[in-house]
Amino acid sequence: MKIVCLGGGHGLAQVLKAISPLSSELTAIIATTDNGGSSGRIRSSEQCVALGDIRRCCLELAGDNSILHTIFQHRFKGGELEGHSLGNLALLGLLQLTDSATEAVAQFNAILGNTQTVLPMSDQTVDLIATMRNGDTVIGECEIDALNELPEHIGLTHNVCADQRAIDAIHHADVVLIGPGSIISSVMPALLVENIAQALKNTAACKIFVENIAQEDSVVAQLKEHSIIDWLQRQVGYKFCDMSLSPQAIAKISNHASCSNNCESQLHNIEQLQSVFTTLFLTKKR
Repeated sequence: MKIVCLGGGHGLAQVLKAISPLSSELTAIIATTDNGGSSGRIRSSEQCVALGDIRRCCLELAGDNSILHTIFQHRFKGGELEGHSLGNLALLGLLQLTDSATEAVAQFNAILGNTQTVLPMSDQTVDLIATMRNGDTVIGECEIDALNELPEHIGLTHNVCADQRAIDAIHHADVVLIGPGSIISSVMPALLVENIAQALKNTAACKIFVENIAQEDSVVAQLKEHSIIDWLQRQVGYKFCDMSLSPQAIAKISNHASCSNNCESQLHNIEQLQSVFTTLFLTKKR
């Protein structure tokens, strides 16, 4: 089964870990607009795409038991490298050598021994921009997530394009999984890229939006659970999914058997997601 996953943050990383054993051809398309933490500092100084979510996803595919997983997750303490992860710096080095985020990610993934395809949503740098009711604009993921009121509109600061490999993967996919994760900072960015949006409109793949188990700690918390998809579709300007997996549906499909005691405090639970995806895809094959 050919599966494409779109998103970012911990959500996409955990979906990839859950879905990898079930897919013969897996492609991850990762949001690159993060402007916080180590990724934000590197973006600011080097004028490049955000690298943190890319690192996280590649390492999840490599597996927790990999020595490279441990090494590249290491964060420096003290000095100018305070807070930077070795994986982010390795990706930056590869980016400077190849002059291409897509090629840098491919080489990083190869170093880890991963056979799956991991792609940034674009090789071009871009930020999220929000327009408020009073006409003011706010630029940056962190700044938008910290708002006290929902923006009237969220978009990208300028048009960017995804690599053709991302578009081909969407066109040829059997299933496209979107989310879970922070709605604005993880789910929205890739959906706003023009050729990704067009590919999602044209693909024959079943597009599934995976909702968060718990309410996220951002301005999106002001939305009622049932209105999140409608709000998101108004923001991106098209129907991006054919169906959604609500927390109730996820719990019912898995019979709550694989949900750990603390899953209600998390945005996603890897064991539960794996149980749900296995059930869905086995049903689809029949």
